[in-house]
Amino acid sequence: MLIVNNSGTSNVVVTLYEKCSNLVNPYFTWEIVRKGSNDVVYFTNEDISTSKYYWNEFQITPATSSYGLTQGLIPLIPGEYIYNIWETTNQYDLSLSTAIGIVETGILICGTNVNTIPVYTQNDNNTIPVFKRN
Repeated sequence: MLIVNNSGTSNVVVTLYEKCSNLVNPYFTWEIVRKGSNDVVYFTNEDISTSKYYWNEFQITPATSSYGLTQGLIPLIPGEYIYNIWETTNQYDLSLSTAIGIVETGILICGTNVNTIPVYTQNDNNTIPVFKRN
């Protein structure tokens, strides 16, 4: 699951090269589908990872009015999305008809307070006593 803050730029990390075909330098086109409405957005972005054969890092910035579909500025409103990442041979290619195939799919959450991940903390009220039989 990828988490994106809708009030700024978020870095997302995925592993794509392990599922790519034998291209030396593949590019990636993102397809994001909003759950419920099925609105679809396609965009490309620069891989800013320092170790692209092991992990891939992208910056995603939700935009409300101006889009930069080849710059990571995408129209996202808070909610849940399904994402597909396609391997392509051409940089900034938004057409899936020329894509080689899907290399990653998953869930993307866009929200206002996604910088903090909930952490479970246990206290005495949540403890279930266990009694040992003699």
